Amino acid sequence: MSQQKLNKKLNYLFKNLKIKKGEKIVLHSNIAGILQYANINNSSACHFFFNYLKRYIGKKGTLVIPTYNYNFTKGKLFDRKKTSSQVGVLGNYLIKKHSKNRTFDPVFSHIIFGKLKKKILNCDTNEAFGDRSIFNLILQEKFKIVCFCCASTAMTFIHFIEKKMNVDYRFNKYFESFVKINNKKIKVKYKYYVGKKKINYNLTEKKISQILKKKIIVKKFGRFNCSQIDTRELYNTIKVKLENNKKILLK
Repeated sequence: MSQQKLNKKLNYLFKNLKIKKGEKIVLHSNIAGILQYANINNSSACHFFFNYLKRYIGKKGTLVIPTYNYNFTKGKLFDRKKTSSQVGVLGNYLIKKHSKNRTFDPVFSHIIFGKLKKKILNCDTNEAFGDRSIFNLILQEKFKIVCFCCASTAMTFIHFIEKKMNVDYRFNKYFESFVKINNKKIKVKYKYYVGKKKINYNLTEKKISQILKKKIIVKKFGRFNCSQIDTRELYNTIKVKLENNKKILLK
């Protein structure tokens, strides 16, 4: 498929997902969604998709892409220039080219582009889901969460809601290791709302669909599902569900 035709398919998808120019987006992605239509390598697919996204949201928009790595919790150094993302090919492609746009959160780092970049880079990075974290900011700024060709279970923002609602199957745990900032290793104590062992707290697509119902928009893109939901809608819906049943998100 030509790039022109792929652009049209993506335009059709994003319009159906109700994403407009100037939008503020958190993007979870699977680059296989692009590769199903283009006979190119991963790097070329990432280059094409990233440039498409920048054009689509425009200069007034903001794009936030997860680049999470959990090795800090095992005592490893976090270096935003070199520590790879464990949650997708697109994130690793962007780290190599735009590492200065990556936050210093040693576990839940994100790479930021657009109007709110400076504001997001000033968020607290010593607590995963705190009131000064990126997750609270994307709630206050009314971001939309887009899952491009990946399951809606990828939405880490749900764990922020669990923290706000103080669910009893998670608890605050502190981890200590080093973060590299301006070529210096700085010891950091990091607060992370982790899940208790022996409890299956992993979300399922079926469970999310049951909870969110018509609040979430789901559209097909080739053989994959894509979805979009406003952070306010997501927060308020799950908040009410958790008020009625603290274990509603468990299997």
